[in-house]
Amino acid sequence: MSLPEHWWSASRSYVSEILSLLAATPDRDVVHWRGEAFSGGDLILSVTETFLALRNRGVGKGDVVAILVAPNSPEMLTVRYATHLLGGAVCYLRTTNPGTRTTVLPLDHQIQILRETEAVTVYADAESSKRATELADGGGIPVTRLQDGERSEVGRVDGGDTPDAVSWDPDALAFIGFTSGSTGRPKGIRLSGRAWEATMRAWMGVGREYDCASILVSTPLSHGVAAMVDAVFALGGALYLHESFDAGKFVDTVSAEKEVSWTFMATNHVFQLIDHLAERGIRDTDAVEAAGLSSLKRIVYGGSPAAPARIAQAFQLFGPVLAQGYATSESGRITILTPQEHGDPELAATVGRPFPEVEVVVCNSDSGAQLAAGEIGEVRVRSPQMMDAYNGEPELTARVLRDGWYFTGDIGRLDERGYLTLLGRVAHVIKVGGVKVHPIVLEAEILAHPGVRHAAVYGVQDEDGSEHINAAIECDPAELVEVENIRARIAEALSPIHVPEKMHILSALPMNSNGKPDKVLLKSQFS
Repeated sequence: MSLPEHWWSASRSYVSEILSLLAATPDRDVVHWRGEAFSGGDLILSVTETFLALRNRGVGKGDVVAILVAPNSPEMLTVRYATHLLGGAVCYLRTTNPGTRTTVLPLDHQIQILRETEAVTVYADAESSKRATELADGGGIPVTRLQDGERSEVGRVDGGDTPDAVSWDPDALAFIGFTSGSTGRPKGIRLSGRAWEATMRAWMGVGREYDCASILVSTPLSHGVAAMVDAVFALGGALYLHESFDAGKFVDTVSAEKEVSWTFMATNHVFQLIDHLAERGIRDTDAVEAAGLSSLKRIVYGGSPAAPARIAQAFQLFGPVLAQGYATSESGRITILTPQEHGDPELAATVGRPFPEVEVVVCNSDSGAQLAAGEIGEVRVRSPQMMDAYNGEPELTARVLRDGWYFTGDIGRLDERGYLTLLGRVAHVIKVGGVKVHPIVLEAEILAHPGVRHAAVYGVQDEDGSEHINAAIECDPAELVEVENIRARIAEALSPIHVPEKMHILSALPMNSNGKPDKVLLKSQFS
């Protein structure tokens, strides 16, 4: 294979680091997607082709490229790498949710993203060509596709007449991501190159510590898992890409490949996985090993509250490989409950302690005063991985970024050892009879009841504006769960006022695309 020279070296960025490492062993397979294997040399050629196509389109320093390609296609990586080598930034158009989602966003949403990010071009693959044309018509910007002309230019890179990559500016815009929209309309988040690299290098530390090499990804590469993928490449590992999470496919891939040591899942995916394994008769660590899953050294999960009983099931299956993360789109990763800590029942309700590079305090949301251990207040975070601003929303940015701290809007408490317990969102508190009820606290109590798989607590206002507590519950069909027993448990553990007025037992809770119970839908159908 004839590879281009190291034309990317002038970038002096995480991308040049990754490409140089891939170039050292160009024939090694590093990406597996849709039944195909791609070598390091293949990825370098793809980045080079894309660099040339975008350069010919006029993309340069400070420009934003919008990416619309197949779900979790390798091009979600290579287009980002090429854009960063040009000094530009990227945004993704397929989805704004970090959970499994293969369906594309509505056209009007995508056009809105193009306008808000001021993207100069849409990069599209053949699979997305029709939608890209619609976006070009509606958004008034050109589409970039890889044509034969750009591919033929790759051969000239060896001759040295292709310009060097742009020098990496860590303080420049690198990425515009989007919040999940679980607390309102998805908001654009501006991340600098410095924040992106800080996240990648933090995950490299985890990979080194636990000897994690190859990763299986089934959540969108447009979100937080992307930095983990960069870390895997930088550590010399390989990548297995699934378009969405499917428990059976996950098990089959890990079993067949024998080298998958790392993965990230939404909390709900963990539950789906253990249910699937139970259907296969796999219920303990010996059975997991016999099924060929012992290569897994880290299952990082997060995104929604974890039912302690269900996580205990997962711990029984996999042993000390589970790691629960708490993160936000705005601040990056915040805390982690390590695999060893998963074995301590006293820590089951916590989200662990802050990562080494992250500071966490709990403050009075009114006065701003920092609170002592055990006191409940708003969680605030300071980290090198934080966003620079919300895109086009200076007033909102000023409210949540103050004096170097990000105001998460999450309610919680820190104990004497630094473990953080989350109690909900400031905006989600239900006020009943003068008492503030935190849904997550009530959900945790319901989830602790034997036989309960999922629970969602939400407030419903009547015509007078008074709030009432509702709960939707999904139970294990093999268990007999009595509603009155749950009510009695809540009244005893919390208080009678915490007991929901209505409890809806459902065969399955509706989940939104990031793996959380869909409370908007529940409110509309069960109130």
